[in-house]
Amino acid sequence: MTKLTYREAAARVKRSRRSIRRWHLNGMRMGWEVREGQRVRVVELSVLLAWWRQRLKNDPVHQQRLRAKRAAETAGQDSPEPISS
Repeated sequence: MTKLTYREAAARVKRSRRSIRRWHLNGMRMGWEVREGQRVRVVELSVLLAWWRQRLKNDPVHQQRLRAKRAAETAGQDSPEPISS
């Protein structure tokens, strides 16, 4: 059970610490832990990744990119390959 701080979580999903804080304020479960004598907010890796995947699933820009990628892959498979002599 890996626990990450705001900074570590942000680096893991390539988002800002501000985004992680906003996710926490919107309901992502986080706890407290003492590290080097100070209390810090931590999130379990599995909770963070589940939250992040849900955000991507609901993001229209991300979905459009996925559709474009699939269409390009499909178009590449349907085209006849050139015959070399």
